[in-house]
Amino acid sequence: MRELHGWDQALFMVFCAPHNYIRVSQKRLNERRNTMFEPIRRFARALRVPSVQEREMAYLNSSRDRFDLEYRQQQIDRGLFRSGR
Repeated sequence: MRELHGWDQALFMVFCAPHNYIRVSQKRLNERRNTMFEPIRRFARALRVPSVQEREMAYLNSSRDRFDLEYRQQQIDRGLFRSGR
């Protein structure tokens, strides 16, 4: 990045100041929106059904050792979670 000297440096600071102010105010607005809808988001997350990928990953993560992990991987490859049982 090139060095800014003299007038270039002063103009750079002037042009950046309004942009930084807008970024801060948008960040505050987004924080306010997040706090307002957070209870609704938590309720929706509680009712959401896990996807097939999430169920497969939870099944693999609960394996006890590498042999159990390999067995579970084979079951998933055979369609344990995708067959609609």
